[in-house]
Amino acid sequence: MVDDLPITGLCIVEQTCPPGYLMIDKCEDNSKAEADLWKDQFFAKKVKRFLCITRVFPLAQGTLNNVLVDVCLHDEKELPPAGFSTISTCQDTQEVALKKRLMSVKLIPRDQTSNAINDLQFLSKARKAPPGYTLVGELNGLLLCYRFGPVPNSTPPPVPPRPQPVVQQTEFKPYHIPVQAASLQSHSDSPGVSISKQQSVRVHPLSGVPFEVNPKLIPVPVTQDEVASLRFRSRENIEHEFDYPFFVERQAQHTHHNYNGM
Repeated sequence: MVDDLPITGLCIVEQTCPPGYLMIDKCEDNSKAEADLWKDQFFAKKVKRFLCITRVFPLAQGTLNNVLVDVCLHDEKELPPAGFSTISTCQDTQEVALKKRLMSVKLIPRDQTSNAINDLQFLSKARKAPPGYTLVGELNGLLLCYRFGPVPNSTPPPVPPRPQPVVQQTEFKPYHIPVQAASLQSHSDSPGVSISKQQSVRVHPLSGVPFEVNPKLIPVPVTQDEVASLRFRSRENIEHEFDYPFFVERQAQHTHHNYNGM
């Protein structure tokens, strides 16, 4: 789940949450109560402050890969503990983030710890941290709590190899196929021992396909008797035998012409 990932960055804003961040604007134990961190004075302009967190990594265009490991609240006159950084200004307006009570955080490189803070909550009614959470302190009447969790492996999963494209062969090319040589006689010092050797034989893809002419196309031999029985025809015989006067066609053409002239 996303809520189980470690927090990698946080800031305080007046009203605009940065992209990739989540604004904690409601109390966990009372959805009607705002998680406002600024304590207003009477007859003063209404001012609000909200905490925003992110679990995105790495940040700063890939230059920061830290996780949150500790949070503390202290008076504005006190220095933060060693290794902590104070959130002093608002991310969106650069105004003062908090007054009297300040928030300082500690972030370390992701590969230097196996556990980090993965959730922050504000409580308005409860006076103790819920199970699994640690109490940080009170800020503007709200209790701040955090939860620890394991830091998952930051190494991205390996990219699966791309499938190689299938190349279709457009022409016939000889190729090699392994065959077993049957009982080749060894020429070693031990005569009479049959061994099997692996050979590579050059075979054409059309090898073994019989090439035969269709029997219908094979000419039938002519005998001498068939040749002698052929009757000779002269030009006059051919013209007389196959002569056609076209009388019917001419008569039909003549009848059609007379019909159109009527």
